[in-house]
Amino acid sequence: MPCYYLKTRIALGVLSACISYSTMAAPLSVEQRLALLEKKLIENEKELQVTRSELQQYKLNSAAEAVKTPVSKNDYVLVQQQASPTVGNPSEVKNSAMTLDELGKYIKDDIGFNYSGYFRSGWATTPRGGPKSWAIGSLGRLGNEHSGWFDLTLSQRVYNNNGKTAKAVVTLDGNVGQRNNDGWFNDGGDDLLKFSDMYLTTTGFIPNLPDTNLWVGRHALQQYELQMLDWKAHKENSASGVGVENLPVGSGKLDVALNRQDLENCARNANGSANCSQTDDVNTNSIDFNYHDIPLWDNASLTFRGRYNQANKTNDNKRNERDNDFFDVKDAWLATTILRQNFERGAFNEFAVQVANNSIAAGFMNISDANPDFGRGKRYYGDQDGGTAFRLISQGEAYLLPNVIMANTLVYSQGNNLYDYNTLAGTDFHSIRAVVRPSYIWSEYNQTGIELAYFEQVNKADNNSYHESGYKTTLFHTFKVGTSLLNSRPEIRFYSTYLKVLDSEIDHWTFNDGKKDQLSFGVQAEVWW
Repeated sequence: MPCYYLKTRIALGVLSACISYSTMAAPLSVEQRLALLEKKLIENEKELQVTRSELQQYKLNSAAEAVKTPVSKNDYVLVQQQASPTVGNPSEVKNSAMTLDELGKYIKDDIGFNYSGYFRSGWATTPRGGPKSWAIGSLGRLGNEHSGWFDLTLSQRVYNNNGKTAKAVVTLDGNVGQRNNDGWFNDGGDDLLKFSDMYLTTTGFIPNLPDTNLWVGRHALQQYELQMLDWKAHKENSASGVGVENLPVGSGKLDVALNRQDLENCARNANGSANCSQTDDVNTNSIDFNYHDIPLWDNASLTFRGRYNQANKTNDNKRNERDNDFFDVKDAWLATTILRQNFERGAFNEFAVQVANNSIAAGFMNISDANPDFGRGKRYYGDQDGGTAFRLISQGEAYLLPNVIMANTLVYSQGNNLYDYNTLAGTDFHSIRAVVRPSYIWSEYNQTGIELAYFEQVNKADNNSYHESGYKTTLFHTFKVGTSLLNSRPEIRFYSTYLKVLDSEIDHWTFNDGKKDQLSFGVQAEVWW
């Protein structure tokens, strides 16, 4: 209802009251005239209220029509505002529209809260009992992991003013066992729980560096993961520390962190093996850096990563080491170079070269995982004597045909004079891991494919050679969102996997009933948000 109509009705009401008053003024007393005028004003007030209600309904109907007006293929106008005419041109009217997605982002940014996470879970069986995972870090994850992992991250902005922000972040990690029904975290089963992140991060507080983050708490710099093998090729400590991220240096960005990592040094047996029922606490610290996003040619970038771990020993620690009661905790370092090339449709390939020494290098020869850890979980063990190792890595995915995509991971590793828990000190090794996963794309939501994997490792110690090798074949069909094998989720996988142990002289592995092979069937869901 236009505003002029409302004003006209009000004016007519007042005029009517005045005419009636003038007409009856002569024969009526003052009291009668006032009563009549009051009656007319009450009637006009009621009519005005009705008019206001009609006007409000008109505005609501107009807003409803605006919501129904499509803005794009998937978004709809939620709020449409009409601004006042500009000073320069009174006839000019500005219209602005906000989509549902934009409103959601606005609300999230306004309250400063974000919730993200990841989990995988599923069911599997074999003709001979429950399934077992073997050499996931060498043969790959698909059809070969039977645990349920999750990450839950909560972040809340606690300050935002004058270009300065502060945000609290907490990440909860856990493993939910797939074997037992209704398990609890404290019942001694497969269920595990930890806080991998609990820190405060700020932006804009460092003078002249408005986009650099300063954080304090329990946190780790960004990890470099081999997704198909489920281990971190370059792994920083998730421990109490302090760091800066996105520090502009030259053409790239630099992240630096100082972390604390205390370890339980295991007692040393006479033959050089570990007795971790007796431990000696040792304080260690590490410095990590990540120089990333260095542009090269078109769609290519370079990254340099490094880490140095150093023990901070007490006099008691040093005496225990001199007496050979406990292992000598040696400093260790890790260096990594990564070249990434992006292609069309989100395809990519990464080439990495890594070099490490002492206990970090010893992690290169782990069969189930090859994380470059300074310790083994919370423990340290092994006679390290300056041994070194290197590895070459290639991973990525490519569209071989418009409807055929293939993911791949290839790792070659070699090391000398390292400590292995099975073959002990002075171990030399070399290994190769190869996994390929071609898949036919039926649609954006359906794929069928096969994963083929093979690995072989040889450890040499005391003039003996120990061989470990095997292969895996997994047939699968997935219901998913997006065509990428590595970068699109959620995904539901139906699979059948055959695992075969060819040699097992290092870890002496067998499946159920002492068998060297396993056929399994299962379904698994994986999602991140």
